[in-house]
Amino acid sequence: MNTLLNSLDRYRAYAPFLIRLVVAYQLYDAAGHTALNPAEGLPGYADWLTSLGFPLPMVSAALSAYTEFIGCILLVLGWKTRWAALFLIINFSLALLVAHLAIGDTFKNTLPALTIWAVSVFLLLNGPGKPSIDEGI
Repeated sequence: MNTLLNSLDRYRAYAPFLIRLVVAYQLYDAAGHTALNPAEGLPGYADWLTSLGFPLPMVSAALSAYTEFIGCILLVLGWKTRWAALFLIINFSLALLVAHLAIGDTFKNTLPALTIWAVSVFLLLNGPGKPSIDEGI
């Protein structure tokens, strides 16, 4: 059994690719519609941030939406992955503290942001794996 499990080590560099794709999909689902439809999505996002007492809600909404949307693209490509992960960590640290923990949000509602934060930490520390532009495909 150990031989079988040890033989999987040769595929280790490809595991982050699957993680990148899943998180990129989650980012696109969460922010893609906001970034791609700024006339519709950003004002609603800004109104929600206003209700939380967030400073400069329209600027904050745009920064967050575009960080997530551009981060999604960079994760799929595996390009500038560690930089994308760093900005996603900042974005989702704020989301967790201001938009989830501060209002006593449920674990179920907090889990997507927590997952993206944790995967971003993983990618910052470990890199994108293969295939990726960062690793030379």
